[in-house]
Amino acid sequence: MIITNRQKKYAYKDIVTTIGKNKLKLFAFSFFFLIFAKKLSDMNILIIPDIHGRSFWEEAINDIAEHRRDFDTVVFLGDYFDPYPAEGINECQAIINWERLYDIFFSSYLTCEPVFLIGNHDAHYLNKVFAGRASGSRKSERHLHTIEGIFEDRHRMFQIAFDTTIGGKKVLFTHAGINRGWVERHKDLLGTVSADSLNNLAKSDEGWLALADVGEERGGWAKTGGPLWADVNEHYDEDGKPYAIDGYDYEIFAHTRKKEPVINDSFAMLDAQRPFILADDCTIHEYSDADKLGL
Repeated sequence: MIITNRQKKYAYKDIVTTIGKNKLKLFAFSFFFLIFAKKLSDMNILIIPDIHGRSFWEEAINDIAEHRRDFDTVVFLGDYFDPYPAEGINECQAIINWERLYDIFFSSYLTCEPVFLIGNHDAHYLNKVFAGRASGSRKSERHLHTIEGIFEDRHRMFQIAFDTTIGGKKVLFTHAGINRGWVERHKDLLGTVSADSLNNLAKSDEGWLALADVGEERGGWAKTGGPLWADVNEHYDEDGKPYAIDGYDYEIFAHTRKKEPVINDSFAMLDAQRPFILADDCTIHEYSDADKLGL
């Protein structure tokens, strides 16, 4: 077979075109890979602890809604209702506060993913087994059906636990934290501790009973409380050393109300009535430091 000069010319042109296209594809892949890698390395999470009808979340969430700041995820640590009377917030105001929060997230275009965790003050509206065993104080009677309806209509958006890897560390988020005593009592039901195994507890009555454990620190019948009821003092070993539950490098939770957060190398207890940031190096910061973090 004789190949003419013209055929050679077109064959060479096709080869050059193919090489050019492959280079373009490689460049595009490399470009988007670098963007993705940078996004992972720059991951920042906004954390909103127990709300109880308070409006401290508004500045941070409005900053996201109006695109002044960007976070990868917003994690709410639970307890949206049942306000403290001494704080001057009534039950009706707490419901309005929740609806305003809900509308911002689901009526706006947001670039971050919200995670809504369940607290003990949510579980007693969500599940009758839990309510029968470990219903918290301040549960609304006047607006019971309204709040139960909120959880019934939107139950798929709530979960017991959430985990992620940030700064090379595996982090677990729950309302009240996971302690070793509770895990040991329920190891046959729970298996390996993970966000998935914890979320699966909400699929059965037996799981809700385990979630309803209230520890001695909170006047309960169990030695230690579960992930919806555990006190911060239950997250230290016998030598007084704080720990994160096995399988995780760090835990983040709330539930134990304090003026200042409890932050150490193993966990952060953030129920201090203000937002926090989990930065890309797995350090906890006040939301007021967002500018310093370049967010």
